[in-house]
Amino acid sequence: MTAVDYDSSFRTWQAVSDLIHHVKPLLAVHLHAVAQAMGATPRAAGMAVGHLRDDGFAFRRDATLGLMDGLETIAMGGEPGFDLAVVVLLADVLQSRSPAPLLADVWPKAAVRLPQWPATLRAAVAKGLVRARELGLIQIEPPAPVLGVTRAADEIAGHLLQIVRSMRRDELLAVAQADRGDDAERHHAALLDCIARRDGIFPPDENWYPSEVVELVAHDPQHPGDAGCTAILLLNVLKHGDQQDWFGYRWQNQAADYIGLKPSQRDPILAGIRHIYETKAHFLDSATVDFNLGQTVGRTIPVVDDL
Repeated sequence: MTAVDYDSSFRTWQAVSDLIHHVKPLLAVHLHAVAQAMGATPRAAGMAVGHLRDDGFAFRRDATLGLMDGLETIAMGGEPGFDLAVVVLLADVLQSRSPAPLLADVWPKAAVRLPQWPATLRAAVAKGLVRARELGLIQIEPPAPVLGVTRAADEIAGHLLQIVRSMRRDELLAVAQADRGDDAERHHAALLDCIARRDGIFPPDENWYPSEVVELVAHDPQHPGDAGCTAILLLNVLKHGDQQDWFGYRWQNQAADYIGLKPSQRDPILAGIRHIYETKAHFLDSATVDFNLGQTVGRTIPVVDDL
């Protein structure tokens, strides 16, 4: 088999990364079904999956051809292991950039099952199919946009507001002084009002207080209150959309900082950024993934299974 000529675009690799996230738990359930479809022992099937994992879940060597045949058999036949087969075959299609007539043929089966799958799996497959369609790799009616959204904005917003309202007094004062100390008292009063009375949403008729200091602090991961300010910006994006592209720039420059936050802050923030990716068609549309920095770590948005 020939080597894969990777598409390094962010949105393709985000779709691939989300699909790959589900392979291990699905394989734990369906290994015997895969082995049976391959006509192999579970040990041999596991070894083939190991080779595929080493190749980034792209079929690149002859040792994984039997596995590909087995997964295609499962996909065409339905259950069991249908979800695993769709995930792996779709991840390969997106990387190989080869047309996917088989996946188009089994789409009617997937369309029936997709709404009942766990949210993160459902969204990963839906976004993967949409991306394959955008690249001209599969000819299907696209999944409904709602199927590609892991969590509703309101669910994420509640967790983000907890981050905002856990900001300490010293953090709030530091945020208010972030614009070189200018108008610190006014920023502080506006910040308190925004948090306590407006659930983190900026006043509709105000473009400076406290949004200026919040944006400044959310640019600086070392600044006191950075996580809280990031959560405030995300609350406003979930409410009104990312009209100013606050998070396209921030994800490219601060991804590792977000991932390094403590879980109570990290997971809602990542869920909020994922919501932007899932709902904003051109979010990071021109961005690429640098494979010299590793396949996905710090480059694509990690899946948050539970908030």
